[in-house]
Amino acid sequence: MESSFTTLIKGYWLLFFFIIVFIFMAIFRISFSDIWMAVSSLRLWQFALLLFIYLLISLFQIISRKYLLHSLFSPSKFKNLVFIHFSSMAAHYSTPAKIGFPLAVYLLNKFDNVPYSSGTTMILIELIVSTTICGIIAFIGTFFYFTSNTKVSVLSFSYLFIFGLLAFYGMRVFLKKGNENSRAYLFIKNVHEAFSHITVYHLIIYIFLIVFIQLLGGITLVLLTSFFSKEISLCQAVVANSTAFFLGAISMIPMGLGVREGSILFYLRHLGITNEIGISIVTIQRLFSTGLSFVLGVIFGSILGVRHIKEDSM
Repeated sequence: MESSFTTLIKGYWLLFFFIIVFIFMAIFRISFSDIWMAVSSLRLWQFALLLFIYLLISLFQIISRKYLLHSLFSPSKFKNLVFIHFSSMAAHYSTPAKIGFPLAVYLLNKFDNVPYSSGTTMILIELIVSTTICGIIAFIGTFFYFTSNTKVSVLSFSYLFIFGLLAFYGMRVFLKKGNENSRAYLFIKNVHEAFSHITVYHLIIYIFLIVFIQLLGGITLVLLTSFFSKEISLCQAVVANSTAFFLGAISMIPMGLGVREGSILFYLRHLGITNEIGISIVTIQRLFSTGLSFVLGVIFGSILGVRHIKEDSM
């Protein structure tokens, strides 16, 4: 059971988001008129281009799921995956618990007969790979852009490599000698079993798909800054987005609300983007990533509900 505070955030995320925006505005002494002038300067074709990139990101997220299910010998129809993707997103943003994950597993079984074990494995691999990749990009990018000392950077990368090796061998030792009834043991065992279901080749291809999705997210940030007559490189944008996602994920705050925005603002300010433009950018990003996902999810979820009723009545 989640706390009542978490339930409030899930139910009123848009209200909390604007409260956070107003707090940032007060901290940086920015007026609402400054934000409005920045946002209203965007043209219709620019919003259309952002919408296209958003849909392209969603497309490759769906393709990555289809590929992963294919690798698990549990194929699913692309059309059904589209409905399931957006329906689960709406469930994430409208319920106090992360019901979108079990909902996706249930709907895959309902419409494509994907075994619950395969659906659960898909979700587990998806979460671990995406979070790990974003964490690695955030770690490397932060030292690259914030550390001018080469020795510090090399030492940090060495620590990261050593930590990865220790984590890998530590997991194998823990599985052999750990307490089989402990939660930590069961979690690591589930992770190990999930990755053992797919080959190294399939995992590498899947990782490339996730990295490409991160690149598309970076392109969105590059476009937003260019629309406001500012410039950042694609690498800088990918690092900023990945860091925001990673910190939001480990913060355990629903949707990373406030954490992701603060991270993006921190990076943009370091890269020379003014605070009023930075707040405009994070506002547009949140309305696309969460607001539009929720609206589309409600639409696709309603269509799925009608299909479910028709199938049950036949």
